[in-house]
Amino acid sequence: MEFDLFKNQVRFKIALELIDRDEGLSILELNKLLKEVSQATLYRHVNSMVEDDLLKIVGLNRSGKVEEKLYALNTQAYKISEEEWQSATYNEKIKFVTYFFMYILQGYKNYHESLGTNQSQDQSTFSLVKMNLTDDSLSEFQSELSALMEKYYNMKSVEEGTERTISMVIIP
Repeated sequence: MEFDLFKNQVRFKIALELIDRDEGLSILELNKLLKEVSQATLYRHVNSMVEDDLLKIVGLNRSGKVEEKLYALNTQAYKISEEEWQSATYNEKIKFVTYFFMYILQGYKNYHESLGTNQSQDQSTFSLVKMNLTDDSLSEFQSELSALMEKYYNMKSVEEGTERTISMVIIP
């Protein structure tokens, strides 16, 4: 498990733009989103990220004789099993947790940008609660929370419903 994504800020910014874009983006599209990064720098970092298996080529855009590759995150590289988590080093875990928060941050950025077009009020919320729990009560809490999340996750999709992101981090 290697998280070379965090070698520098350009790679991090590229990954942020590619989160939840399964169809991928071309270098030119990335360049429009990351105006402060030159096209040559984008090419260099995208190629390195492909070599490091952080990005994958998901298609081609053809415009006349010009052919552009479409790049997406290689999400397989960011999945981790329980066994991998347990055997991971502290630094590997920190990198994985950082990716998790990066995903949440990008989701909020996309949501916030959509508010401008809808002229809606921001309805996002977050909280931080420190609780005094025994190991048994923490286990019970996690079990109840899991059951609650599963209940709503498994509900039938409602046509007028909107996809919502709920994230949770428990630090025992």
